[in-house]
Amino acid sequence: MLRLFLSVTFSLFLISSVQAGESLSSTEQEEVRKLVRETLLQNPEILVEAMSILQQRQEQARADQQKAALNSVSADMIKGPLTPVAGNPKGDVTLVEFFDYNCGYCKRAFPGVMEVINSDKNIRYVLKEFAILGPESEVAARAALAAEKQGKYMDFHIAMMTMRGRLSTDKIMKTAKDVGLDVEKLKKDMSGDDVNAEITSTREIAQKLGITGTPAFIIGDQVIAGAVPPEALIEAVKQQRKK
Repeated sequence: MLRLFLSVTFSLFLISSVQAGESLSSTEQEEVRKLVRETLLQNPEILVEAMSILQQRQEQARADQQKAALNSVSADMIKGPLTPVAGNPKGDVTLVEFFDYNCGYCKRAFPGVMEVINSDKNIRYVLKEFAILGPESEVAARAALAAEKQGKYMDFHIAMMTMRGRLSTDKIMKTAKDVGLDVEKLKKDMSGDDVNAEITSTREIAQKLGITGTPAFIIGDQVIAGAVPPEALIEAVKQQRKK
């Protein structure tokens, strides 16, 4: 890391010298290298500070890219081919969640998410089936979207999010039956074009936004990663309402 920093620092010095109309001899260049190295060895905090500034700039650049991507996909997130919406469909703030039924962190966050939705009657809750944790995750996501076609999405969703242990096709189908779904129709609908389109759309949106894990929440131009407490979501909603 030190060698890289020295190289970059020296290169920047050379560029500034050229721009100023100066040219350094090989001896002078070596002297500059020694000076830079000695300065950093005597003041190592300079390197720490420089790396911290670089990291902040990289994080800001990622955040800016993510905001730009959000502007381009915001409508697609809400109006997908078969996107489930809960809470208040006409709410003044939209909370989008990307999740996977095999995700322990998603299940850990679930009670808090429902607390937020149930306590604030003016939130539109958009659910994105982001199945990334194995084949059973996709089976569950497809079953959930097919349940939407029978008007029982949230019944199935709640049952799946409160289920413990790894998923299996048998568990998924038993859950579907337990919440009153027509399982044969469900199985047929799971491979439908609208379900395929929703699964594909969600993955494409996640890729554009740089979302690679679950859960991930989007409120306005904020992307919140991980199983955050309900207070974090409530605060993000408040901030969005101020805009």
